[in-house]
Amino acid sequence: MTSTRAGHVVGGRYRLVAELGSGGFGRVWKDRDETLDVDVAIKELRLPPGMTQAEQAERLERAIREARNAARLRTYENIVAIHDVVVEDGLPWIVMELIDGCSLNEHLKAHGPLPEDRAAHVAVALLAAIGVAHQEGVVHRDIKPANVMLAGNGKVLLTDFGTAVHSTDTALTATGMFVGSPEYMAPERLRGADGLPAGDLFSLGATLYQAVEGVSPFQRDTQTATLTAVLLEEPPVPQRAGRLTQLVTRLLDKDPDKRPTVAEALTMTGEQPATHVHPQRGTRILTAQESPARWQSKAPWSLDSYRRAPARPSPPSSASPDSSSAAVPSPPLLTAPPRSS
Repeated sequence: MTSTRAGHVVGGRYRLVAELGSGGFGRVWKDRDETLDVDVAIKELRLPPGMTQAEQAERLERAIREARNAARLRTYENIVAIHDVVVEDGLPWIVMELIDGCSLNEHLKAHGPLPEDRAAHVAVALLAAIGVAHQEGVVHRDIKPANVMLAGNGKVLLTDFGTAVHSTDTALTATGMFVGSPEYMAPERLRGADGLPAGDLFSLGATLYQAVEGVSPFQRDTQTATLTAVLLEEPPVPQRAGRLTQLVTRLLDKDPDKRPTVAEALTMTGEQPATHVHPQRGTRILTAQESPARWQSKAPWSLDSYRRAPARPSPPSSASPDSSSAAVPSPPLLTAPPRSS
């Protein structure tokens, strides 16, 4: 495989400018699309020496799955857009929009907890992203502060669908293996009920808890202790969440059936956006009965309310990634940086 460095051109089109971040199985670069003359981000997949053929095949399929699932959602606000996939030397490179901003994780490390109103804004944006993803049949499975981008223009975007699953996907991970970040992982996933939409809501609860309190609710000194906390321990009552206290607490309910739906959660933020159908566009609400059969318990949701308007041009300027991602017990996947607006 060709050694990659700044100046290398991928697929005869994308010139690497600077590395933005790296993780266990790849890295993300700032890149120049020389055809359109715009900056983008490009995610490079690397396969460490010593991997079995089966492991390599799984990582390659996971990269293609990430692009496929994210591409299903590229027309919606609050979700990073995937523009292209280029295969070079047998490995896929995922081209995405470049964000002028930083991850929520980076922001919390630099500036501390978010004020209540800012946290509510983040909650609404992420609920919108989760709502449309679920209605399109995609469960993210790795919502956490490192996968939430805060753009310089104030927008909040969900990124890194590397562990996401679609309702039509086949299982990639061996029995007993969980891909994701343990401290944000829903307890039912640890018990084997993987890929359910309610798991994303639990992860959102853990993310919002950290956003307002400045600490992760279930992080412990060891992985075993962290998993035990997720399964058995209740997080301390939030002290800084204000009107979001009830929302965060309910999202973190150990019982997935007791967590609020996306629509209920939006109401609890006090800032519920419109979910009506636009009369001229003719888009109607997707009912629970029309959703994938395994998800029919979820509330109706209007996809039309969260389509990007106007249609987004090719991505602009600079971005900041966060590459912290973990697997249980497999190594971490790369966290991709996303879009700019």
